[in-house]
Amino acid sequence: MFRGDATNMRKAEAANVLLCLLASSIWITGAEQAGASRDAVQGHLNRTADAVLALKSTRFSIKREGTPAVLDAKNNITFTAADCVYAAPDRVSCNVKVALKNGTILQLTRVWVPEGTFQSNPLTRQFGKAPADANFNGVVLFAKTGVPEILRTAVQKAQVAGRETVENRPTLHLRGEVSGEKLNPLVGSTLKPEVMYPVDCWIDETSANPARIHVTEPEGNGWLIELFGTNEPVDIPTPQLPPPTPKPHA
Repeated sequence: MFRGDATNMRKAEAANVLLCLLASSIWITGAEQAGASRDAVQGHLNRTADAVLALKSTRFSIKREGTPAVLDAKNNITFTAADCVYAAPDRVSCNVKVALKNGTILQLTRVWVPEGTFQSNPLTRQFGKAPADANFNGVVLFAKTGVPEILRTAVQKAQVAGRETVENRPTLHLRGEVSGEKLNPLVGSTLKPEVMYPVDCWIDETSANPARIHVTEPEGNGWLIELFGTNEPVDIPTPQLPPPTPKPHA
């Protein structure tokens, strides 16, 4: 072998060693950054959980995408949208767009207060106790075990999807997956407990309040929750029930 060939081989080997070291360094740095990124995303979720618990009040809307959701199974009443208001710590009132079993579209009001859950008759507008099997609870969204716990402990594969403007607010768009078991208390037990569902959350970058939450289901179904008007004065009184009908005398 000529001396020049040996020198060239040593140079090539040295170059390969340097490339391997460089590649290892890049891989380690990338892994460290990925770990930091996961920690950063969870930090955003934790801040939003704190912000939800600190809310004094907010207005929010719930929209059902695709097949209508059951609001009252006994009377076969379904709903597609609700406009709501929350007052901390445990009062929510929602005007709910419902469909009766004959297809008639009406509006009723459901109210959750410490004294119980009340629902107006869509025809007479008088309040009564909500059906015992009612499977949606607006207060759960803001309870410690609701959205805050999901944000802290239940979001898998969390990542930053970008920055977007939502209702003139700059937001950070986060994306992940949450099990149906964790989500069901928020959406009326409509999901399969063992399935992981894609969840998107848009967080107000100034206040850390959630601006929008979206749950995606198969076949075009899903849930969209939007929050606005936070910490504005609101009043949610306990509904007054009509006096009981007197029993006829024998």
